[in-house]
Amino acid sequence: LQWVNKYSLAIFLFHFPILFFGIAVLEYDPTNLFHQAGLLGGTVILCLIFGRVCFALKPWFDRFQAFVVGACDRRFPRAPDVVASPPLVITPSHSDFLALVKLIATLCVVLGHFSFSQFTDLTIPGFPGAAPRFAVPTFFMISGYFLMMSIDRSRHGPVAMLARRGLSLYYVVVPALVVTLILDGIGFRVDASVYEFSDYYIAEQRVRPYPEGETVGLMLSSLLYLNETWIFNLTGTLEHLGGMRAYSNDPFWFMCYLIPFSAMLITLRLVSPRYRFVAFAGTCLFIGIPILLLAPLFFSGALAYVVHKKW
Repeated sequence: LQWVNKYSLAIFLFHFPILFFGIAVLEYDPTNLFHQAGLLGGTVILCLIFGRVCFALKPWFDRFQAFVVGACDRRFPRAPDVVASPPLVITPSHSDFLALVKLIATLCVVLGHFSFSQFTDLTIPGFPGAAPRFAVPTFFMISGYFLMMSIDRSRHGPVAMLARRGLSLYYVVVPALVVTLILDGIGFRVDASVYEFSDYYIAEQRVRPYPEGETVGLMLSSLLYLNETWIFNLTGTLEHLGGMRAYSNDPFWFMCYLIPFSAMLITLRLVSPRYRFVAFAGTCLFIGIPILLLAPLFFSGALAYVVHKKW
């Protein structure tokens, strides 16, 4: 189960572009069971390999994170009127239970995406073309739970805590974005039709590689977790794509909800009470209504932590 905690994020962020790359460059038959088993098994194996690479790179990202967090703490220290709270100490059995839930949710996401008509003609029970609806809420709730625990354990200020939260995921996020760019670039040149699908979006919104001039904007927006903020809706940017998207890596939208939710919770917990609600309102205004609609899922996990800690 500890293996699940270690590799679940890598599987989540790598599997979708690998699946599309596979059917783009291979003579893939979605009605052939051997092809289906090979694609699904090969995708999982590649995800684990990429996960190993991510962990090999992690010390470099950790040093960068420590530098940025330290600079933020020196420039924006924690306010003296923010009361620290002793953290909850969870038992190994509780940790194993949450890891098991993550395992089930991760498998459901992968199988849910694999059930798309591009990959299989099989009707997988409970998987009508998208991951079961419990999986993403589960990830949000578990994330809210553990962020509350991290805030209790930390003595950072709000800016440093937010930087730590976002940068702590870079060891997987950066390789996943780079791999997506490479795989999509190759796959699109081999078979562009693979990247024109409407499983999630209306037909005229095509998830496909951007022109070269937009790649820098894509990377910056993704690294700052801004892809889902409503600035793209308000400005009409990339309407033909439905907004800024990380190429075929559709699951990356989750990260662009998770970090804004984290910013909201960190603001409520670590900003000085004198400025807390003004800062929170500003954060919500910047994030936008579409993201806020799913915020109760994340905050229900934070509430579960509070309840668990008290009782």
